[in-house]
Amino acid sequence: MTPAPDAVDARCCALAETCGLTPRECDVLRLLARGRSRLRIGIELGIADDTVKTHVKHLYRKAGVASKQHLLDRLETMPDSLSA
Repeated sequence: MTPAPDAVDARCCALAETCGLTPRECDVLRLLARGRSRLRIGIELGIADDTVKTHVKHLYRKAGVASKQHLLDRLETMPDSLSA
């Protein structure tokens, strides 16, 4: 079962706080978590594909994951609220 959009945002915020992501890396994370492709992320954020690629590389490193699936798995372990 896919969490509600607000749960996805809460989990992304929790991971961003835990891993020390920048605000832009957090934006990229939220879009990745919603299934956007790298190209679509670039269009939605108004940044170049190479910039998206760099942000993704940095957030993978900071989150300690090696792939999008590992990142999504890690997000599933995050609390739905920052107070949890």
